[in-house]
Amino acid sequence: MGTGVGRIEEFTSLLGNPRSASNYRSAVRRYLDFIYGPVREGKIATPEEAQRYEELAEEYFTGDHNPAIDLQRFAASLNASRTPPKSAIFWLSIVKEFFKFSGVPVDDDLWRTVKRRGPKGRRARTQEATFDKETIQKILPHMPLLAKAVFLTLISSGMRVGECLQLSLADFHLDEEPARIAIPGHIPKNGEPRTTFISREAAAAVRDWLVVREDWMLSAANRNRGLLKHYGKEYMQKQIEGDDRLFPVQASTVREGFVGALEKVGLDEKDPKTNRFKIHLHMCRKYFRTVMAQRIPLDAVELMMGHDGYLTDAYVRYTENELRQYYLQAEGAVCVGVADEVAAAVVGGRLDVLQEENAALRGELNQIQRQLVAMNAMQADVGATPEALQRLVDARIRAMKNSGEI
Repeated sequence: MGTGVGRIEEFTSLLGNPRSASNYRSAVRRYLDFIYGPVREGKIATPEEAQRYEELAEEYFTGDHNPAIDLQRFAASLNASRTPPKSAIFWLSIVKEFFKFSGVPVDDDLWRTVKRRGPKGRRARTQEATFDKETIQKILPHMPLLAKAVFLTLISSGMRVGECLQLSLADFHLDEEPARIAIPGHIPKNGEPRTTFISREAAAAVRDWLVVREDWMLSAANRNRGLLKHYGKEYMQKQIEGDDRLFPVQASTVREGFVGALEKVGLDEKDPKTNRFKIHLHMCRKYFRTVMAQRIPLDAVELMMGHDGYLTDAYVRYTENELRQYYLQAEGAVCVGVADEVAAAVVGGRLDVLQEENAALRGELNQIQRQLVAMNAMQADVGATPEALQRLVDARIRAMKNSGEI
């Protein structure tokens, strides 16, 4: 190494993308936890714990260890703990890269053996619950404003949670229809900038959030300050000032709001094998792909989602305006908080017709209510005295004579 920087930090500094660096750092630390036992007390490593990881990494590659056996044991532990296959292969691949960076390359034969030791399959192991519009409408009213704005943004744009929470205020163009999101290249996993959109329903929720965002940030700047100081963890204090992100929070904050809503409606069931919630935020992305692909070309959907395999051809075929037109065609599918007919009316430009129909119905209802009041008064008069009934009969006879009916 010889740079004065710890081995882990030097390895992750080569990545450029801060989110990728964080993921790589976490995977290496996970491996060292397996070898030496857990170092972190919480989710975020303290400066002292980070330094301890650096010491362990140095000790590992200079001490008496067998990386080939250790890597196989690590893979087997991930299988035993029922780690989702995609997560496991991701962590193992990072550790493999770290080995190579540290002068201990993993050859192809060993790598095939390691993968055989790890979890099998390509799909997540958690048995997911049904996540349809009916389910969403049960959850949505119970979300706090911030979580609701993020949720509707995710489900109507196809973005990943991590992407959404890195976007700045300038990346959202709420003055356009539909509202456009310009995702910079440093945010997606594939490094490719892209354009997606959010529904008018989501845009309205974002505007509601913007009304309180500044006050929320002022409150958050002082939140937990005393508690963190008491426990000597000031380094965890949120750096709110100057944060230009639209949603200046961590993913865990949004998940807490989402899980709280699940608990309120009794949908917080966990898979007994993986201990993960059967409904989770990543399902927003799956929902977007499923319902949008039923209405517009799949490659247009994949392009808005940023899936690697579709980028080359799709970028040649679709302009931003073409993507916008496709989105407008399918927008009703991701307006999840209202009934289908209302979504169709709003998205189809028939809101004025719907409003006229609503006004006409209100007029008819008012007329019926007036008739009911008159009938109730009449019934009360008749019940009070028999003479009242006679007066009503006489009045009716006179009216019929005057009109020539009799």
